[in-house]
Amino acid sequence: MVFKKIEKLEAYKVYGTRIGTNSVNKAFEKFVFRRIPNKFSILNIKLIDERIKLAARMLSNYKRKDILLVCTLDGAYYAVYNFAKLMKISVNFGRYLAGSLTNVGYKNFFEPKILFITDPKANRRALNDAKKINIPIIAIGDTDNSMSFIDLVIPGNNKSGNSIGLILYLLAHEMGDKQEREKLENVKLEEFVSKELDF
Repeated sequence: MVFKKIEKLEAYKVYGTRIGTNSVNKAFEKFVFRRIPNKFSILNIKLIDERIKLAARMLSNYKRKDILLVCTLDGAYYAVYNFAKLMKISVNFGRYLAGSLTNVGYKNFFEPKILFITDPKANRRALNDAKKINIPIIAIGDTDNSMSFIDLVIPGNNKSGNSIGLILYLLAHEMGDKQEREKLENVKLEEFVSKELDF
């Protein structure tokens, strides 16, 4: 299913992707559309959309086997699983062991050329490993996250599985080849974030 513009805008609202925290890191101010005092901030939907497209272009410069997606949020399991399966990329879901990118003796040793994380704070061990081996880092970043060492940030609510799912769903549409996009044609967003799909 390909979103029409109005449907995509509504999805950003419904899935809470545009909702940031009350705290706004200075480097993140450019992504904030409005702040609700003592409650939360609202991210600029247009900028979220632009960054998803930029991330898709950046990831498309790498072979799929060289991309590693790291996520620790339980609520994002199905979205992460489906995205990784469709895009044929490596994934580390749940606990990340420090040294997984630097210690060849580890059971789950990865050799990615680019790291994609869903939360710079929760995935800081992976971020630190990526810094050590000097590979680019793409991150879904919320307003309270630091953007230090992040090469490209996708602004968005990274504390909600549905929000992360929407971002990954749109990213799959943007970076997918013709065959992958055809597979997504018959997949509803709700399915993508709530069950394992057989691609």
